Amino acid sequence: MSENTLATRLAAWVAALEYDQLPPRAVEMAKLLILDQLGLQVRGATLPNVRPELRLVEAMRAAPESTMVLSGTRTVAPYAAFANGTLGAAFEFDDVHMYAAHIGSAVVPTALAFGESTSTHGREVLTAVVAGAQVMSLLGATTVRDMVRVGWHGSKILGTFGAAATAGRLLGLTPGRLTDALGIAGSDAGGTMEYERSGGEVKRMHSGSAARSGAQAALLAQDGLTGPATIIEGERGLFRLFAGTRDTSGVDGLWDHFHIVDTIFRLYPTIGSAGPAIEAVAHLLARDHLPWREIKEIRLGLPAIAVGHGAAVTRPTDMVSAQFSTAFSVALRLVRGHNRPEDYMDAALWTDPDLLSVVDKVVPYSMEFPPDAPFLSCRIDIALADGRVLSHTQWGVRGHPAHPDTEDTDIETKFLDNVDGIIGRPAARKIIERIKGLESLADVAELMNLTGRRER
Repeated sequence: MSENTLATRLAAWVAALEYDQLPPRAVEMAKLLILDQLGLQVRGATLPNVRPELRLVEAMRAAPESTMVLSGTRTVAPYAAFANGTLGAAFEFDDVHMYAAHIGSAVVPTALAFGESTSTHGREVLTAVVAGAQVMSLLGATTVRDMVRVGWHGSKILGTFGAAATAGRLLGLTPGRLTDALGIAGSDAGGTMEYERSGGEVKRMHSGSAARSGAQAALLAQDGLTGPATIIEGERGLFRLFAGTRDTSGVDGLWDHFHIVDTIFRLYPTIGSAGPAIEAVAHLLARDHLPWREIKEIRLGLPAIAVGHGAAVTRPTDMVSAQFSTAFSVALRLVRGHNRPEDYMDAALWTDPDLLSVVDKVVPYSMEFPPDAPFLSCRIDIALADGRVLSHTQWGVRGHPAHPDTEDTDIETKFLDNVDGIIGRPAARKIIERIKGLESLADVAELMNLTGRRER
């Protein structure tokens, strides 16, 4: 049985993948994910909410294998992945994926940490990023909606498997050892989303924790530890425990597509499902006279998964709940005219009477969209005191690869905005250049050396 399990098939695919097999767009998306992540990690390193994790790793004084972004500290690869993955998710600004939830903050820190510790060529790092993204996507296609529906954090669970595949690939594990790594990873795959409802900055750690757990699984498998080959479809495996099924047939038709190309880059520092609502409000503000003080009700039609996710959060109590509250994001755009990162950090805004007066008028409901509707769409109807109802259906969101207003240069602009004032523009430009030419970079340490310290 173990020869035909989904874990063994995934392991064989990851081990056999070659850079020359990657479609050009998959390579470009891997580069964009790396660029996006490094910008987020630099910005994240300046935030107070991640200091406990960074202090923990620094206190270990472990072997200096891999760079912790902006700290001047190096540590063992799994904990560099932990630290940098935490930074990359520190501001609710990392990527979104329909199947894999959030690829970048688990897979990219793992790939860069192990690429650096093993002095790996850039081509191999890019291949490992694509491989990790593929594993997360294939597993998430069956599980992620059920995970989110009941309160499991899909990216934390899937990210552990993705990081195991990424690290295993860079360590050169055989298919058998990679199967063990995935089996071991399953024992560390968990994480609830209770932080959505009552707050807690632990959410920021989930991506880093997934990266560390998956990385450690690969190292343990390399050293001979075994794991169950039936970790995915077994009676007590991933699919049954998190999605209530043991059926793997939903994966069968998905192997030939490189799912990394479907990555959505967030251009607002909020839960992904809030993005369409922000853009719908912006559209109405540009089109109509919309005095927010005269709003009576805001009806917001969202996919069912978004109603139980971000739309279930209303009044924020900390930065996490502010970023997860779709109603708060709508209120920010209506009252203040923008959704800047600092708006979500400002505790005074969490209790601002003007903002809360709008928050309390948002009524989310589950809406069925056409089968061909872009992932992350919404319908908004704003009723005003003068009897007008202003309406707009937002099909998708900027940052989605299929959205007509999305350009690769948006990600470069986002990177430069995130690192502005933290590292100097010359260093930022060097990072961009190294990533654009990553397939020709002999040692990824050359890239990571640019991220280790502030540079003016």
